[in-house]
Amino acid sequence: MVLRRQVVRADALAATGWIAGSLAAVSGLLGPVLAGALDPTSLVGIASGSAACVFAAIIIDRQPANRAGWALLAGGVALVAFSLCYSYAAGRVRDGVLTDRVGTVAAVAEIVGVFAGASLPLFQFLFPDGHLPSARWRPVFVTYLIGWFACPIAVAVAIWPHRAPGIVADNGPVDISVPADLDPALTVIGICEAFAALSMAAGIAAIAVRLRQPRVRRQVVLALWGVGLTAVLIAATAALAGSVVAETVTSLCAPLPLLVCVTIAMRRHELFDVERLVGRTITYATVTVLLVGLYAGITVGLGALLPRAGAGSSVLVAAGTLAVAAAFRPLLRVVRAAVDRRFDRRTWIATRTIETFTSALRSGKVAASGIAAILSQALGDPTSTIVYLDGDQVVDASGHAAILGDPVPGRIRREVVASGTAVAVVELDGRFADQPRLLDAVLSSAALAIENAALHAQAAVRLAEVEASRSRIVDADDSNWRRIERDLHDGAQQRLVALALQLRIAERESPDRATAALLADAVSELRGTVSDLRDLTRSVLPPVLADEGLAVALSTTAARLPIPVTLQVMPDRLPPMIEATAWFVACEGMANAAKHAGATAIRIDVRRTGDAILLCVADDGAGGAVQTPGGGLQGLADRVAAAGGRFAVHSEKGEGTTLEAVLPCTS
Repeated sequence: MVLRRQVVRADALAATGWIAGSLAAVSGLLGPVLAGALDPTSLVGIASGSAACVFAAIIIDRQPANRAGWALLAGGVALVAFSLCYSYAAGRVRDGVLTDRVGTVAAVAEIVGVFAGASLPLFQFLFPDGHLPSARWRPVFVTYLIGWFACPIAVAVAIWPHRAPGIVADNGPVDISVPADLDPALTVIGICEAFAALSMAAGIAAIAVRLRQPRVRRQVVLALWGVGLTAVLIAATAALAGSVVAETVTSLCAPLPLLVCVTIAMRRHELFDVERLVGRTITYATVTVLLVGLYAGITVGLGALLPRAGAGSSVLVAAGTLAVAAAFRPLLRVVRAAVDRRFDRRTWIATRTIETFTSALRSGKVAASGIAAILSQALGDPTSTIVYLDGDQVVDASGHAAILGDPVPGRIRREVVASGTAVAVVELDGRFADQPRLLDAVLSSAALAIENAALHAQAAVRLAEVEASRSRIVDADDSNWRRIERDLHDGAQQRLVALALQLRIAERESPDRATAALLADAVSELRGTVSDLRDLTRSVLPPVLADEGLAVALSTTAARLPIPVTLQVMPDRLPPMIEATAWFVACEGMANAAKHAGATAIRIDVRRTGDAILLCVADDGAGGAVQTPGGGLQGLADRVAAAGGRFAVHSEKGEGTTLEAVLPCTS
């Protein structure tokens, strides 16, 4: 029910606005008829007032409760009323009719004119949302309202006793003198006009304050752009003062840019990229002025010098044109940067932030993956995300698979294209759909850095694939070694042991000493072969490693060494690949210490550090061990790298050798 009443009230206000605006605009058509001749002053006032009424009705139709629209309508109606009264009085005076009735209408025109002249600040204070910029403006606004109503009253008191037709000469080109007894009234009118000018200055200040309010900034900027165009037309009117027709046409057109821009700002400003519109206008206007000045300076300067050399005017024109053509591009770039910095500061700051990062990226001071954080900072959107495209895959900056999914309501996505190929997808807050210039400028500036980050992500994917392939190869290699060890242990080794037993039995039962001796030699050879096979199987992967774990396997191996080994090995079981890698590193370190380094003691330490296993094999031998291509240490380094770990050798001569391996272990 309440909602229905609100709708009815809004419709009633909109209808009232249309009726009042239409009646005022139609009434303005009577101006030329009442004037009896083409009077520029009344015609401009009627045209401006009628246009203001029409555009105010358009605004009220969209925003019936917005007091700024009603303020514009009030000013338009007052201007039309003044113009009608003035048209009638001026027309009668031109015809020589100087009656009291004409004087009364002229006095009313002055009173209404003062009211209309001070009506614009009402709209300025309330534009664009119908409210004051802040509560601090209330005293200023109240003072203005008191003066706005007091000025017509003061003029009425001063002028009404002297209702002379000649007062119309004060407002337009009427060939009649103003009576001397109206001088006090003219003084009061001058004071009221000064109050109107002061109020207008306060209204301009109120609009300037609005520029700092992001919610209405675009509307205010669009309105100021219209003010600038209107000011240009007013200047053109002054320049065409010698031509009545041209002056009248420009005067009639002058208010239109302001009224059109104000109407658009209050109805559909979101359809326009206001900052770009204003910035480009100021840019090209400034460049034009500077180029004209450059052309004039060159032609005048050369004009004073070239006649002495006998050169003609064509040289001046060619030199000026060449200078303008050469200066246009750099001048446009400089002016555009300056204008964007002032009128589209947010875009300028955002692009500068991206450009600073890109410059640091080129010099190697930052990583490409930092573009995500810089993009969030530049746009002021901490929720922004970037995923990179690698063929049909979607990955993050680290090369891990990412899920793009369906678009979320309230969010927007933009593809970043580099070299004609989509390299990334940026997801942002939905509010950027209404800021296409900012978004386009930032993403365009960031395209190089985003492409660089995409290449890093793709390289990370390739590296992960290579590492996974190496891990699979190592796993397969370990599986093959285990299979060989089982085959040797369960097959050839057992058969050789059985053969040795049979030969030993044959040796004991043989009556021939020579045959017995040959059999004894054969048994010895078989025992050597079995020992070699056992050493071979121990150098692969012992069954105890898979059955009991790394700690037991290292204890078993260390017990067979001729030098003491100190073990501090965690008892926890590890993933098979990590256990096998640690086993090979430890065994290689012990073998090198015992066979080549002349060590007297070995220390092995295996412990967990966070999500990694730290393995350290240290001896007190001769030192001087180095990694050489194809050597045992290089093989260990390759194996550790295949497991995703890091390997290092510390071996100064005379100070022993330390092998360190850091292996990933998240379980």
